[in-house]
Amino acid sequence: MSTEIHQDINKAILIVRDAGRWLKESGKNPSKWWLLKNLNKKFLLKYAKPEEFYVALVDNKPAAAAVLQFSQKAQDWKSIDKDKLKSVLYIHWLCVHRKFAGKGFPKIMVDFAEKLAKEKNVKLLRADTNAKEMKLRKIYEDLGFNFVGVEQENYRHTAFFQKKI
Repeated sequence: MSTEIHQDINKAILIVRDAGRWLKESGKNPSKWWLLKNLNKKFLLKYAKPEEFYVALVDNKPAAAAVLQFSQKAQDWKSIDKDKLKSVLYIHWLCVHRKFAGKGFPKIMVDFAEKLAKEKNVKLLRADTNAKEMKLRKIYEDLGFNFVGVEQENYRHTAFFQKKI
């Protein structure tokens, strides 16, 4: 099994849509960021550049995806940072195709994000998720992220995580 990570917005969106479909079918109440109607290029490109979409391919099949950003566009860390800008790599829309669930792909994508951050001399990774999704929170904690806090956004409580590298 050969795994490679590439920039590929189209394949990344396929995986993001698969995750959105799974959220809907499993009875979850996804935020606007995960509604199927929003998981398309037009919506996603309001918050990320095409070159920020990464996909893990296993034997050339899309397995996992993430948006990796060196600037904050989607979720809001201002309540945490106040007016102090930090050099950070933000991880958004981290997801795994259902066929590859349970095979360690969040770690593969976070390891790749660390490598990318180190290349740019960035020493901090950040991620956030719905504060009520304890399984997702545990994934970040198991990957070495420290819980920073929970903040009320206009539509949900968001749990913030960061990892020094």
